[in-house]
Amino acid sequence: MIRDVRVKTAFQEITLRAFDELTLEEVLLAHRLPTNLFQGYLISFGKSLRPIPLNTTIKDINEDIEIILQCIRDTDLRQILPQQTFYRKSDNPVTILRGFNLSQEKCVETIYEISEEKAKNIIASKIEGFLKQYSLAKTVLVGISGGGDSNTLVRSLKAYAVKNEPDKRYLCFTLVFEPFWPQSGALRASELCRDSSIEHYIYSESEIEKLLSMKDKLRNFYSDFLAKFGENTYDLFTTFVITLVARKLCKKNNTTEYCLGYNREDVLTELLFQLINGRKPLQYPVREFGDIRFLMPLWDIPKKILDACYPKYSSVNYQERQSTVPKPLYQRNLLFYLAHTLDDIYNNLGLSLMSGIKKLFDNDWTQVEKLEGKPDLYISPYADKQQLEEVRNLLKEYF
Repeated sequence: MIRDVRVKTAFQEITLRAFDELTLEEVLLAHRLPTNLFQGYLISFGKSLRPIPLNTTIKDINEDIEIILQCIRDTDLRQILPQQTFYRKSDNPVTILRGFNLSQEKCVETIYEISEEKAKNIIASKIEGFLKQYSLAKTVLVGISGGGDSNTLVRSLKAYAVKNEPDKRYLCFTLVFEPFWPQSGALRASELCRDSSIEHYIYSESEIEKLLSMKDKLRNFYSDFLAKFGENTYDLFTTFVITLVARKLCKKNNTTEYCLGYNREDVLTELLFQLINGRKPLQYPVREFGDIRFLMPLWDIPKKILDACYPKYSSVNYQERQSTVPKPLYQRNLLFYLAHTLDDIYNNLGLSLMSGIKKLFDNDWTQVEKLEGKPDLYISPYADKQQLEEVRNLLKEYF
């Protein structure tokens, strides 16, 4: 059954037609209206307003009672929510991008359908601008996994070199450490680099151990790390190993730059963690570890655009991870959820926050400091002293 629901603001009143199986909350969300901006009321004949919670299901309200959703601020929603939508069609679209044109009178939305080829061109253009602004070295190490992001990154880096710096050299590397970095991913990465005529090196567990001059097996290090710091800290371990290898390879190849495929939501998740915990952000989109610079050429590109470029590789990568990756920390789950939600709340809100915070902290980032000893461990001033000592003792056993 269909019911009328009146939505009232200080500037307008509209009547929505809604299925009575929905809650009032769901009616608002279906029209991109924030639920905490509204209060529900019922009006029966000859009686005053009666407030009701928004989780009320419409079918539980008598048919002779009027339903009102009242905006509790004097906000003119016509200026910030689309009053008119235009579509820019594309052949074989794989995703969409939204654009809002804000004005004093009304908000106009344009929905751009993005084909696979268009997505590749968008990213190639973004990476070209990034490299022109930030990359200084003639040789850059590139960590890749063989997934969709890797394809997009490598092909765009190659296109930039051909167009702008023919002498720029990329050395791609992939780590194999089952089940997190499977051999199948390394083979896909190898095929990708071969197609792009880029040097590629695969490091097995034993080769990682040799490269890092480890005293014991990498797998034993992993087991001890999880035993000491928790089963859900696998991502901290894998990130540490990747960056350790990247910096080692930079020194081995006499360069000062490496890059990884950190996308918009990756950077935003880390940023939210820092801010929520009362910490100054870590530097982005370039982070310095001594004289080595970590580049993030995908830092402002949404994950959905990257996946749209090479859906086959992305799909295979996700299927492999579903059966092998342990359940992450709940806080990590929450922060990634929030990072992806921000642009759904309002178009490009996440990017606006990242750009504003980058400007705000551009000369006042959290500084990381290298500790004496091996391997080269960099810490922030927020590191817990007790846990830091536990980490150092564990590292002494393996390096």
